[in-house]
Amino acid sequence: MQRLAQATVIGIVEERAPLQIVSVELHENREMGQALYYAAGAMPCRIGDQVLVNTTAVRQGLGTGGYHFIVAKVGAEEADYQPNAWGHIVKMRYSPVQMTVPAVEEEESPHHPLFLERATETLQHVPVVIGELHSLLPVICLAIHHLEHQGSRPLRIAFVMPDGASLPIAISRHVHQLREQGMLAATVTTGQAWGGDLEAINIYTGLLAARHIARADVIVCLLGPGVAGTATRLGFSGMQLVEVMHAAATLGGVPLVVPRISFSDQRDRHFGISHHTITMLSRHLLLPVVLPLPVFSDSFQSRWIEQQLCDAGIVTRHAVVRRKAPDVDRLLQLQERYPLLIETMGRGIAVDPTPFQAAYCAAICAARLGADVASGDASLAPDLPPEALAPYYADWLTRAT
Repeated sequence: MQRLAQATVIGIVEERAPLQIVSVELHENREMGQALYYAAGAMPCRIGDQVLVNTTAVRQGLGTGGYHFIVAKVGAEEADYQPNAWGHIVKMRYSPVQMTVPAVEEEESPHHPLFLERATETLQHVPVVIGELHSLLPVICLAIHHLEHQGSRPLRIAFVMPDGASLPIAISRHVHQLREQGMLAATVTTGQAWGGDLEAINIYTGLLAARHIARADVIVCLLGPGVAGTATRLGFSGMQLVEVMHAAATLGGVPLVVPRISFSDQRDRHFGISHHTITMLSRHLLLPVVLPLPVFSDSFQSRWIEQQLCDAGIVTRHAVVRRKAPDVDRLLQLQERYPLLIETMGRGIAVDPTPFQAAYCAAICAARLGADVASGDASLAPDLPPEALAPYYADWLTRAT
């Protein structure tokens, strides 16, 4: 079901390119609300504009923050949206809002030759941090930059967003803020996701673009905001990450998977390591990955997780790297350096620290690998097949800790 309604813009709430948040009054019932308008390349909304809004999410009570979405201005002259000089790859295909984007692979792209060469079909052992929860992005980036302040070389971080959750990257406040603070060097949107600094047709070319065009030392690939779950084994957005893990491994990267962990979630299926993580790693993943695992000061928590991993056969299938979990104070210091509230599933660091501790451990592993591989140390770049890379680097990380 799709619900559309006409409305009048009655106020401007927030503007951060390429997104506007405006107040609207619906014509049908005089109801007030807020709407998002992706304004890049188009004339922005002004008070008094008549607009057509999609009210489906609000009517269904979906997790969009209570926003409507502006489809178009009523009676406005034709205006280019997301204009570009040469892009013609269509995203949001065959939908009323389809658009063309300048994909890095297409023939008119200055980067097209890159994707013709076999020699550049490799991630060159760059770590790829892969996780389900978009809300963990700031902790990952902040932790990597915190390590830099302790003496490591500056690392370029690129964020690659697949299309398993939100499609427009502009909806992410974290991406906008991290770009503003200089913690993200570039963003790449893949598949039907759009609006990144670079556009790619699929996750394989998106990862390669992050490495060879954005020159990333560390790639972070998390789903966008708005994941879906159904309380079933396979019906959740995170299953798309299995493809991301395969892509990172077969392209010669080092997939580092952030386990979804919580001891505050009241749902049994998400207690300890979430069934989402267990499902992906225990049955459907065909190559080994590195699993950075926080060791908690609470022995019950660590024993519970170890038992979950053993029961699912994950310990024998993947390369588990155990690291002491950072204490809550260290995480709160990261929060102090970041102006937006860091929380996941409505819970902040002080209430539910474990998901952030897992993200921090993955980030530190990624920073170590990213710095050393970028330094050109040949001993850290062996000529190994993809299925051997993850165990090799896991062993190196264990010895280097």
